[in-house]
Amino acid sequence: MAGSVRRIRSVLMDDWDPIGVRDIPQAADEYDFYAMPIYTILRQRPSEEGLLDYLRWMTERMGMTALRASLRPIAAKLLEIDLSHDEQFH
Repeated sequence: MAGSVRRIRSVLMDDWDPIGVRDIPQAADEYDFYAMPIYTILRQRPSEEGLLDYLRWMTERMGMTALRASLRPIAAKLLEIDLSHDEQFH
């Protein structure tokens, strides 16, 4: 797993965490399903708005609600992740 994917995983667990499992060790992989799609989106250099749309969709898919304003800091953290040293994933 590339370092940037681990960072994405960390942001999802530590900052996004819509179902509140960050303090449950057994749930460490709870959001792994979303890490690679976000990695793929970040490789496409999305706008913040595009990433916000995806984060909101993910949150709503889990049956939760999220205001765009609450997702903005998460999108900003994800957009700061440097992907330039990663090998291309297939």
